[in-house]
Amino acid sequence: MEIMSITSDEISGKNAKGTPRQRGNRTTRVPEILEVAIHVFASEGNAGFTQRRVAADAGVRLSTLQHYFGSRESLLQSTIEEMGKRYIGRFQLLADDTHQSPEARLETLLDETFVALTDSDNVVSPFALEVWCLAEHQTSIRDLMVKVSGEFQAIFSKLVAEINPALAPDECRLRGALIYSHWQGLIVFLRRSGRNAPDPVAFRTATKVVWKALSNAS
Repeated sequence: MEIMSITSDEISGKNAKGTPRQRGNRTTRVPEILEVAIHVFASEGNAGFTQRRVAADAGVRLSTLQHYFGSRESLLQSTIEEMGKRYIGRFQLLADDTHQSPEARLETLLDETFVALTDSDNVVSPFALEVWCLAEHQTSIRDLMVKVSGEFQAIFSKLVAEINPALAPDECRLRGALIYSHWQGLIVFLRRSGRNAPDPVAFRTATKVVWKALSNAS
């Protein structure tokens, strides 16, 4: 899983000399704003996610941000959509890499997951946990999560079908859902286990065994 990073100068909207950056048009501004919005949402949570905070961290005027995102809700929805699209795209790219066997591709997805979730600058876990909480109370976020969940499950189910072509389509979908549910569990467990966390290398190896068993069993 590709790790997202952004420097403090980039976040503050300054160049190396500490002066405000010159901004471009919508093509460049919107991705920059969403990149900063992802980090604000992950670090401050829903309560601290405001248009004013995102604009300040992105180094743009509040009126400029509101020109592209007319309300906080619009910015929030776009931020969550961008995060989902980013990782679905990354997973899809890895899952479709025909230079590797299906088994190797599944392992690559797991490796990327562990790299992202154990990185000191991990934004995936706090972002996901905040979104899941919101989805419990906001229909629009819940509907978006259903869509994202379906796309992730489809990626895992397709790999299971390639690894174990003798399985019926319904069985592939079931196993894909099991792997995806385990993937979601890793997001929570690795974030909250603290001193109870097992050795990360051993845990990753054991998880590969579980995923391999789920995809290979008759």
